[in-house]
Amino acid sequence: MKFQFLGTAAAEGWPAVFCKCEHCLRAARAGGKNIRTRSQALINDELLIDLPPDTYMHKLQYGLDLSAVKYLLVTHCHMDHFYPQELSVRGSCYSPVMESPELHIYCAAETKELFDRCTRDEIDEESQNALHWHILKAFETVQVGPYTVTPLPANHMTQDGTHEPFVYHIVDSEGVSVYYLHDSGYYSGEVWEYFKCQKHADLISFDTTTGGVPTNKYWGHLGAHEVLEVADEMREIGLIDEKTVRVMNHFSHNGEFLHEELEALATPKRFIVAYDGMTIQIKKDPPK
Repeated sequence: MKFQFLGTAAAEGWPAVFCKCEHCLRAARAGGKNIRTRSQALINDELLIDLPPDTYMHKLQYGLDLSAVKYLLVTHCHMDHFYPQELSVRGSCYSPVMESPELHIYCAAETKELFDRCTRDEIDEESQNALHWHILKAFETVQVGPYTVTPLPANHMTQDGTHEPFVYHIVDSEGVSVYYLHDSGYYSGEVWEYFKCQKHADLISFDTTTGGVPTNKYWGHLGAHEVLEVADEMREIGLIDEKTVRVMNHFSHNGEFLHEELEALATPKRFIVAYDGMTIQIKKDPPK
């Protein structure tokens, strides 16, 4: 499996779009891995996770052929993870030549409702007909082409029953097992029961929004300190072992730590700190 981190920031980006705080200025001066766009990932050049406002920049920055994307998983309807208007220029006269004209989108019902509200005056019938929507429910596994995908309830957004944010467990046809855990604070008991029933993960990408600043892990996001605690719990139940690639990802400028500062905290614990454009190749060991 080829897993590419296209964007690794929280909603405001880093440096934040309208901010001049110390941490944004430090990131701008340092450049390189400290310049972070809104969160997005790509698997095998065909399965896209989230559709933020920076999608077009990612296409240009990394030379992506987004016309080849066949599947889109949306974690939740916050604007940094789903910018619905982007889909109104997919197809028709806006992109008449595409590698994969049809796009299958997997999301919660509220995400589809947001798309309908935002694009009803912009999208034409041809483009609309090329989008195939699949409404997900927590813990209900679906087949997404060659990928087996299980949406799990995230601890994020309001807890009033009107929102259904997801994190995802994705397994490819070779059995490579990936958890994409953005955006979420500490997981519910039901999610932990799901974790206990699974074999070891090959890669886990953890929400690390608050960076080096300790936070309440039930708040809706985690920081580096909380991620290390969660990883210890996952190791105890067998979800993480010595072969699991552990990634800290999704950073806010309010988390303060720049890339090297995060690495100083993460590397001794065998974690990788994600940066925009980082690609990881994951191979499944052959059966003995």
